[in-house]
Amino acid sequence: MKVAFVVPWYGEGIMGGAETLAKATAEHLHRYRIDVEVLTTCSRHFMSDWTDFYEEGLYEVNGVSVRRFRVNPRNVKLFDKINLKLMNSIPISPSEEHDFINNSINSISLCEYISENRSDYVFFFIPYMFGTTYFGSRVCPERSVLIPCLHDESYAYLSIFRQMFEAVRGIVFLSEPELDLARRIFNLGRASLSVIGAGIDTNIDFSKIRFRRKFGIEDDFIYYVGRKDPTKNTPLLIEFFCKYIELRHKRLKLVLNGPGYVSIPDRYRQSIIDLKPVSGQDKCDGYAVALVTCQPSIHESFSIVIMESWVCGTPVLVHSDCDVTKYHCIKSNGGLYFRDFDEFAACLDFLIENVNARIRMGESGRKYVRENFAWENVVQRYVQMLDLFESELGRGLGSTRQ
Repeated sequence: MKVAFVVPWYGEGIMGGAETLAKATAEHLHRYRIDVEVLTTCSRHFMSDWTDFYEEGLYEVNGVSVRRFRVNPRNVKLFDKINLKLMNSIPISPSEEHDFINNSINSISLCEYISENRSDYVFFFIPYMFGTTYFGSRVCPERSVLIPCLHDESYAYLSIFRQMFEAVRGIVFLSEPELDLARRIFNLGRASLSVIGAGIDTNIDFSKIRFRRKFGIEDDFIYYVGRKDPTKNTPLLIEFFCKYIELRHKRLKLVLNGPGYVSIPDRYRQSIIDLKPVSGQDKCDGYAVALVTCQPSIHESFSIVIMESWVCGTPVLVHSDCDVTKYHCIKSNGGLYFRDFDEFAACLDFLIENVNARIRMGESGRKYVRENFAWENVVQRYVQMLDLFESELGRGLGSTRQ
């Protein structure tokens, strides 16, 4: 029985936590001799998901077979109009829900392939909110598993997604708080639920000296890795950082590493350094040398960023309103959390003034990642889930879950 990861976009250099997770998981399962394929569209990335970049057909990416299918034409303006409402938590009507999903990225030929080959695969759909997942999982829900990457956001409360979550055979969660959120929103009595987490490379190579020489940053700095936009709370981080150095007069910098744009006040351009996206090696060197890695987002289902920071021995600072990142900080004793500026400032004061405590927090975080999210552990959880799945299908249970 093959495993098929169904994802809207796939390939080298695609930014996004779900896409990165799908690619890494497929490749590691393949290395452990599990028969893995990827089913995706011919679109290159989310910024051009209404056009085909690749030719339709079979490819190979790092040893994994990748089948690409043409994207459906869609009404981009209508989708963007409704999506803007959802991004701003404005309620939408049932007809708008259907317009939203019908004009999300999808591929009829991909769904046809799933239908024609349904008995050969277990299908893992990631993430939950796109047309490839919604329409693909409807083809054979009895063989469909969601890896939703679920956040507490307006999309999660749409009735179309409620139907999807309550119809599939299984759901893989990246953390306990994500599972708790899903249980609050959906009726999950029929689905097989697994908290597997995400695999992390625990043998990251890093060099503090290499980073300082390359970028010429000698002062202590707060490190931010990820998209620079309001959905990730980057403007709030910049606001709090500027206020902090204004009040404390510290020789401290904020280093940003990731795509997107965020406004930097002219007065603080010498203190805020935007590296843009840099190589994986440079990113890891940055983790190692940073005073702390700050992840201010409140919409995370796992956060690869904080895990990578811990592997490199650096503590993290997260937002209290994100149940997932706060949960990881408490479980690992590897980070602090803030809700307002006063707490943000107090956390930075503590980290700056207590070097030994900072080192211990980084070491605790590293131990937490190695014990829970090393790839061999995560792959083994997938293997156990697949063994159970195949056993149930062998007993004929799959045909009952229509």
